[in-house]
Amino acid sequence: MIGHILALARKINLEIALCAIFIIIYGITTSAPLLLLVVIVGIVSAAVLPFGRSLQLAFFLLPCSEVFTQSPYISISLLTFIFLAMFGRYILTHVAETEYSQPGLLLLLLVLLYELGHVFYNPIMVSSTTIRWSIFFIFTSFLLFDRNKYCSFSQLRFALLCGIIASTLYGLLHQQFAPVSTHSVKIITRFAGGAGDPNNFGLFCLLLIYFYLPTIPREKIPKTTYIIILMMLAFGTLTVSRSFFIVATLSLLMYFFFYYRTALGDIMVRFLIFLNGLLILFCLYWLSGATFIGELDIFARFNGDNLSDLTGSRSDILQEYVKLFFELPYGFILLGAGINGYLGYYNYYFLQAGLFPEVVGPHNTLLEIIISFGLLGFVLFATYIYLGFRAERIRTGSTHIFRLAWIPILVFVLYCFSLQNLGKYGSYFILMLIVYNTYRKDA
Repeated sequence: MIGHILALARKINLEIALCAIFIIIYGITTSAPLLLLVVIVGIVSAAVLPFGRSLQLAFFLLPCSEVFTQSPYISISLLTFIFLAMFGRYILTHVAETEYSQPGLLLLLLVLLYELGHVFYNPIMVSSTTIRWSIFFIFTSFLLFDRNKYCSFSQLRFALLCGIIASTLYGLLHQQFAPVSTHSVKIITRFAGGAGDPNNFGLFCLLLIYFYLPTIPREKIPKTTYIIILMMLAFGTLTVSRSFFIVATLSLLMYFFFYYRTALGDIMVRFLIFLNGLLILFCLYWLSGATFIGELDIFARFNGDNLSDLTGSRSDILQEYVKLFFELPYGFILLGAGINGYLGYYNYYFLQAGLFPEVVGPHNTLLEIIISFGLLGFVLFATYIYLGFRAERIRTGSTHIFRLAWIPILVFVLYCFSLQNLGKYGSYFILMLIVYNTYRKDA
């Protein structure tokens, strides 16, 4: 077992190891120059190393993205400069030499022009945020529709694993050594690591489980995969996220069923063993007279008297967004207010009506697509995602995939009911990894 762990450790790229060390030390010291060192490592790596190494570094940094917004030097995230360097390297060395899925490039252009077209009737769209989103949307779309892949899926998921571990260590150490933080009061209660949002952190953990689990029924699961699963479940429970517990339970049960789908006897035996184990644990807990389980924060979060309490006011926000959406002029209903324009536009009316004391997002990606792109744009964006999957299927020559490969898609869709992802370029990288996972051929 130790040998397997040491073998994994030897696979870590030098630039990833250096960035991990700097981020973890920053969690202890909050010394801003350490973030600059990470930026320097990232830019130098993008300039001199093979592009595949840069791509691995990008996925490593995703779970630590919030760390880079804490810089006192500039208002935008320092991570932006690392990704700009990677995009620049890609433009200079690969764009002219590679081939792309032509329908995908066409949809990329249409979605981009559609988003920028909102500038003509929603002036809030005119901002540096729109420019930054456009650049990285082009970057991730080029990678998605590129017929060449610059590193294997196993390398990307390993980089993401290293990023989640570094993000977790950063969060725990930051709680211990820098208690004067935004999460200082109840860091473990709503743990977010370096991702900034507990739900985003939980999504990373849960997706990684299925990136490592086999996509072929009854295929042998390595011992290291079991370790990774237990580690990700442990990290995810720190978030005390209702979404994590619900989605993890549903998706693991579904995976269990499809994994043993050709052997109903095995399913029944393992289910009965699991059920008996739960009954034994419950009896021991009841006989001991303990009460600590009922006092856990996750049960308190599920203990609400109404829908608003159970959803953390998300149902109220959803209701107001939908209500205002249908009260707006038909142009906004059909075309939307723009990914980088809807937040300011909608919250202007919310503040005028005194509905919310501060700016609130929809916390629902599906609703976000509709209010950003409108009813017409929703179809356009759905087509863009479909072509992303289609391009990868053609590239890999996959003729058949098992249902197990679709579970990460289900996880992402379910999490979309509690996250707003369209304006975050990290979400497009995760979508790209989900596409790769669906048609992966390496176990």
